[in-house]
Amino acid sequence: MDQMAFDIAGYFRNEAVRHRPYGGQLTDAFQQALAAYHSDVEENDCDFYHTITLPDGRVMRGAWDLQGHETDYLGGISLAGKSVLEYGPASGFLSRAIVGAGADLTVFDLPIGHGPEIMPFGDITVGEAAISGARSAGRLRNSWWYTKRAFGFDAKAVYGDIFCQPDDMGRYDISIFGAILVHLSNPFQALREAAALTRNTMIITDLVSLPPIPQLPGLMQIGTSDPPIGHIHWWNYSASAFEIMLRRLGFGTQEITLHSPNAMADKPPMVTIVAHR
Repeated sequence: MDQMAFDIAGYFRNEAVRHRPYGGQLTDAFQQALAAYHSDVEENDCDFYHTITLPDGRVMRGAWDLQGHETDYLGGISLAGKSVLEYGPASGFLSRAIVGAGADLTVFDLPIGHGPEIMPFGDITVGEAAISGARSAGRLRNSWWYTKRAFGFDAKAVYGDIFCQPDDMGRYDISIFGAILVHLSNPFQALREAAALTRNTMIITDLVSLPPIPQLPGLMQIGTSDPPIGHIHWWNYSASAFEIMLRRLGFGTQEITLHSPNAMADKPPMVTIVAHR
């Protein structure tokens, strides 16, 4: 091929600024279309990640029961009148609490038709696991819409790539990561994307899975859970790992609390970091 016939420099210059995917979702028309797409979701279409008591008294059982623990989980800060971006809303238990506290909520989750990142264990077929993961993610997304409809709360939803978020997301007072960083191969990139959209405060709540080691601040290790949970469990963290990541992103004023949800028999140890610019 004639090298002069192809503008190599131009090609890479143009590709570097290529439009980010999944834009245009925050329009009223798109939000109405999302609601219509999920309007016929029923209980048997759902998998509930959180235990939720619906307004009619029915209890949807999930692996995590945060009932009565919302304030601690969200760091105890006032959300009234704030715009909030919640990453990984699962079944909507915290979404309802956030809206109930007076916030204007937008949630961000996996693209429709996609599943979570799969840890490449040697004894699995990644393609088959990805198909299964997409099916599970769809049932989990259904549970969020089911919960939203049952409680009638108002929130917008965006589905996209957490590592390369749409360029029309706008700005938010607060962003929240509730127990999803363990599921991401590149947690710092996800936080970096969120930081670019966050005016004031970032909140991380997650499992404390590694003890503090003074000579190894910011400790992370590759996830050690066995399959099938380990397929989507990338990392174990010390609390200081989150602290350092947030400081690097300009959120240096931090309040850190340790807590456990009392409604759960094993009372898993958790940390919440509320970090301000």
